[in-house]
Amino acid sequence: MSEAERRKAPDTIDGIRQRLSRLALASRASLGWERLWPRLWLPLSVLFAFLAVSWFGLWTHLPWYGRIAGVLAFAAALAGSLWHVARLVLPTHRDALNRLDRSFAGGHRPASALEDSLAVGAADPVAQALWKLHVERQSRQVASLKVAPPQPLMAGRDRFALRAVPLLAAITAFFVAGPETTQRLSAAFDWKGPPSSAPSTRIDAWIDPPAYTRLPPILIDFAKLASPHLSAPEKSIIVVRIAGKTNMDVATTGRLELVKPEDKDAEGKDAKAKEAGAAKPAGPQQAVLEKRFTLAGNGTLKLTGSGAPGTTLQLTAIADQPPTIAFAEPPKPVTGAQSGGLGIVYKSKDDYGIASIEATVTRPDAGAGGRSLVEPPKQNLAVPPPSAAEEEMKSTVDFSAHPWAGAKVRMVLIAKDEAGQEGRSEPVEVVLPQRTFTKPIAKALVEQRRKLVMNVDDRSKVQLAMDALMIEPDLFMKETGVYLGMRMLTERLRKSGSDDELREVSELMWAMALQLEDGDMSDAERALRQAQENLQQALERGASEEEVKKLTEEMRRAMDNFMRQLAEQMMRQQQNGEQNQAQLPENFRTVTPRDLQNMLDRIEELSKRGDMAEAQRLMEELNRMLNNLQMARPGQRDPRQNQMNQALGDLDRMTRDQQNLRDETYQDEQRRTQQGQRPGRQQARPGQRGQQGQQGQQGQRGRQPGQQPGEQGEDGEGGEGMQGQNGQGQGLSQRQQALRERLQDLQRRMRGMGAPQNGELGEA
Repeated sequence: MSEAERRKAPDTIDGIRQRLSRLALASRASLGWERLWPRLWLPLSVLFAFLAVSWFGLWTHLPWYGRIAGVLAFAAALAGSLWHVARLVLPTHRDALNRLDRSFAGGHRPASALEDSLAVGAADPVAQALWKLHVERQSRQVASLKVAPPQPLMAGRDRFALRAVPLLAAITAFFVAGPETTQRLSAAFDWKGPPSSAPSTRIDAWIDPPAYTRLPPILIDFAKLASPHLSAPEKSIIVVRIAGKTNMDVATTGRLELVKPEDKDAEGKDAKAKEAGAAKPAGPQQAVLEKRFTLAGNGTLKLTGSGAPGTTLQLTAIADQPPTIAFAEPPKPVTGAQSGGLGIVYKSKDDYGIASIEATVTRPDAGAGGRSLVEPPKQNLAVPPPSAAEEEMKSTVDFSAHPWAGAKVRMVLIAKDEAGQEGRSEPVEVVLPQRTFTKPIAKALVEQRRKLVMNVDDRSKVQLAMDALMIEPDLFMKETGVYLGMRMLTERLRKSGSDDELREVSELMWAMALQLEDGDMSDAERALRQAQENLQQALERGASEEEVKKLTEEMRRAMDNFMRQLAEQMMRQQQNGEQNQAQLPENFRTVTPRDLQNMLDRIEELSKRGDMAEAQRLMEELNRMLNNLQMARPGQRDPRQNQMNQALGDLDRMTRDQQNLRDETYQDEQRRTQQGQRPGRQQARPGQRGQQGQQGQQGQRGRQPGQQPGEQGEDGEGGEGMQGQNGQGQGLSQRQQALRERLQDLQRRMRGMGAPQNGELGEA
């Protein structure tokens, strides 16, 4: 061995000996815990048992000598358990080394070997060399020594883990005692006299705001009130609960209304005690007193009786203001193939959120218009989220299927909050959009249906119009089925004697008009329209996520089918050399099936997140895009043809206006004859009737094919109302002159569209 190695070896051995000393110290502590814990758990169990008995309040139910005996018993048990602790023998350094050797896996005794010395042969160089080699070899094994964790082996001594019972009991008793832990613990050492036989009084009080306010309860601590003034929402429930045998009671002033127990037949002593406490002051034999008050307004609350805190609580009720709602802009019709939608933009606000918003309509003049067969239409609108502060909301209502569609009405928005309060917008007069019908018979049926429903007392005019449509059916009823259907409707209207029967007739009119108008609609387009309506209604009523997902898939399939059919139709027209004469709507932009699918995916995602307002907005945009596609599909009518149809409709209205003038002239003559102002006219009535019938038939024969008497189209009711107003302030001659000017203007428009000069128009 070199000199450097000799100098280095002692230092290495000294470092190993220091590490061995630290290991021995840790091993000694671990061994000490193994010996101490089996003796220590018994005194700790006695202490935990004493705490559990004290915190459960058992000392308060014992006389003074009983408490002395109990404390002495616990003291004796503690002393006996500590006797075993006093007999504890602490481990020595040699015990620690032996524990280290036992934990060594090599089987040798490296820790003890380093503490040994050469007993014989100390002067023998060979013996010394062998000893150094032995020490170095054991030193290398010391590096792998580890201190084993304590192993008190309590499972063998306490098989059922009974040592945990006192600890769990003490923890439970601590929470039961609450703020009285110190008082109940000191009661064990109160040996001066007989203790009170009743536990201390506990007072709990809080305020429960109404659920719709989404506010947390307000806790009331009479002993620690920073201020005697509290504010809470109106209709909050104030709960005061007093536990303990006491004569405390609750006194109130102002608008604090006592709430009677909801369940008067509740079983058990607690329910009976609660009911009695709400009805009369508590007596000394009562264990629990609970009273509830409704905060209907400002008031005070105070506890009375012995031991009651002297604080008087001043309660201020925060009034719940009714919601406010207003139109952000006038309602506007929604353009598209499915005309009949009305876009409504509105702002609403409430203290705690709006529960529902409803759009209602009434007649502009409540005392005019006659009796209606059906109730006015109404529809729920999208509700803003509670956090929104007067955020603009957009909704689309569709009253096109209602008989009032096409009539001028007064619309009011009604907002309701969770408390049942209502807020109304200013009324707005608007004409309810109606569905556009291009078939003359369908237009006539829809208008007569509206007249019948909105003024059932004037059904004779509707009957007259239906009879007039059947005079020359071969001019505009080419199909036998249409004629039979019209004949059936006319006869059912004539024989209807009750409102229910008349409502059935109006429904049949609408169904027949739809069949006449949509008879040539493809199945794909009809399925798409139905899917649009189903999904729109589901979003408006806040349907579940599963329902929205199902309806979205149905609309996705219907949309794919419609787009595929539309592409095939365009390809066929290109192969046949046909050109699409339909004009695209204004602001029309090109969309792809992928754009439509992305919008559907976005709508489904928004519904999952609960953002129904944004989902409805996207749904309305998707409907507009699909409606524009339906308007621009191949085979749509030429715009010039639409203008021609509008002109023919104006001509038809003028013809009816002229007929009405004749009827009014005849009725005026009849009134004068009955009053004796013009004698001799009574005998001429049959002739006049015949002349009127001839004029009516001449007017029908003078119409273009496809026109019907009684048909007014979209503006028929408004025109008739205008005639009624003009008839009050103008003479018949002035109205005839105005009609003549309208006819001349119509002739100029038709010539501008390339229509040939019609001699019958000039004669009219």
